[in-house]
Amino acid sequence: MSRVKSWFSLLPTLREERPYGLADMLAVQIAFGIAAWFFLVGGFTGLYLNAKDAVLTVIFGNQIPLFLISLLALASARYGVDHWIATRAVFGHRFNDIYMIVFYLGSSIGWIAYAALLFGSAAQKISIYLGGPPILAHDYWGPFIFAAVAILVGWYMAFLGPSVLKWALRLSSLFLMIVLGYFIYYILINIGIDKIMAMKPPASVVEDFGVPETQARQWALALALEWNVGLGFSWAYWYGQWTRLAKTERAAYHGTLWGWGILAAIAGVFSALTAIVVGSFDPADWLLTAPVGFALLGLILFAIANVSSIMTLIYPLSITTVSRFPKLPWLGATLIFALGGIILSAVPGVFERYNIYLTFIALFTGVYGGIVTGNYLLTRGNYSIRDLFDLSPRSKYWYTGGVNIAALVAVIVGSLFYLANLNPLTFESYTGLFPYITAGIPTYFVAMATYIIIESISKRRRKQ
Repeated sequence: MSRVKSWFSLLPTLREERPYGLADMLAVQIAFGIAAWFFLVGGFTGLYLNAKDAVLTVIFGNQIPLFLISLLALASARYGVDHWIATRAVFGHRFNDIYMIVFYLGSSIGWIAYAALLFGSAAQKISIYLGGPPILAHDYWGPFIFAAVAILVGWYMAFLGPSVLKWALRLSSLFLMIVLGYFIYYILINIGIDKIMAMKPPASVVEDFGVPETQARQWALALALEWNVGLGFSWAYWYGQWTRLAKTERAAYHGTLWGWGILAAIAGVFSALTAIVVGSFDPADWLLTAPVGFALLGLILFAIANVSSIMTLIYPLSITTVSRFPKLPWLGATLIFALGGIILSAVPGVFERYNIYLTFIALFTGVYGGIVTGNYLLTRGNYSIRDLFDLSPRSKYWYTGGVNIAALVAVIVGSLFYLANLNPLTFESYTGLFPYITAGIPTYFVAMATYIIIESISKRRRKQ
């Protein structure tokens, strides 16, 4: 099997086959991270918090959960296996497949749609600004058409594979960091740092979520933190598809920790400031208040950011699919996710419900991240490759019915704990603990502790 084919298959990648060093991993994760999710979470954060609180919430709300799940980078880097092959040891092969379906339907297609729709929204507004064709200026068709084009471009780049992606993402990540840094500088200098810091949040959690006036600040901080924590934990699903291509475990660990964290969070800081200034969660609205040159530069920024992220979404999703269904052609695997993203982009109202989406993501990935990290702490990330690929009862990772009971119980306990503290649809707290302890991070520790306790007891019984 050649080096190129190993990148596109279920086979483990050997050390000499891996193309990404630390700089490349940083470039990949910066380009992956700087897209709709950071732009929009920053925008929602800036709606409800002042500038100082918003900036700190974006940075720490993403970096802390990312640090908590950072060990997930190592197993795939160590053995060169896809993320969802490594987690068979944790969940059992059937339960692992169930979680993979949740990953596809509850997370992945949504990320593609949000990346495309943010570019689509920006392109439609610029089209109106410049007097473009009526169909591109239409409130529904304009964003959708631009979104579909962005997905198709990203799909083609993903189809070409990691060698092309490596160079495209090196260039795009450098461009994104420079332009975002300049935009933040422009906003702070043009409007004034003191003026922005003194501005009140343009929206109110009392009006939008019906919380008591006396608890407004606590709820605003807790909700904004929860949305950012949801984004921080969301990377738990994405590690192995990229770290299997890292030359060293150090490159895998630090590339994901800082690339998806503080460096990519610059996009969230930018959009938080624009939300405070223009009163909209969509940073594209700021472009309409800027000179024409800035508007066009901003459109280029959103195009490169979101197309780059669509590439880095479709590629790992397709790797996971081919790993699970090795007879599926690479073209078919990549097209599945491109078409899924286009279909979801066509659903009205998806774009405006991003904060609800993030809350569900905090639930799913907080539980998932806690369990997989708990397993790493128990095993130190030492697995048998042969047994990971063996789905028969002979495998040391065989569980009755293909389900690890420890993981199943931890999922149930963690999910119930989260839902009791925060309803993702209504933002109600049935226990009254939210906003005092939030939901995502405590759920991570509850799920981890539950898994470690039950798995430790089960291991002792298996040895007897």
